[in-house]
Amino acid sequence: MPDAEQIRATVQRYTEVFSAGDKDAYVGLFAADATLEDPVGGEVHRGTEAISAFWDMTRQMTPEIELTVTGPVRVAGANAAFPGEARPLLGEDRMMVPVIDVLAFDEAGKITQLRAFWDFADLRPAE
Repeated sequence: MPDAEQIRATVQRYTEVFSAGDKDAYVGLFAADATLEDPVGGEVHRGTEAISAFWDMTRQMTPEIELTVTGPVRVAGANAAFPGEARPLLGEDRMMVPVIDVLAFDEAGKITQLRAFWDFADLRPAE
């Protein structure tokens, strides 16, 4: 099982590659049978092919999204939860929505489940 330091490093890498627009590195963080639910209550994307398609769909809506961690990454066993902000560029406007991400990891340190808690109702102009 990955230790807390490895999990925190993967969370950091997740935000870096997502923000950099590095699709291959992003998809490479996930186990082959991983699930992604973003936002929670929406469609659950299963497997790296579906996660890759989710990336494409998201980047069609906005080609640029900054993802930052805004508080401590809490690790319990092979799971992590952390607060963050997604800052998409919508047209000419930089927007912001607060997010709580919850991730689970396998023995190899790959993400097996990602659940992003956020709501479009919270989307507002970034300051």
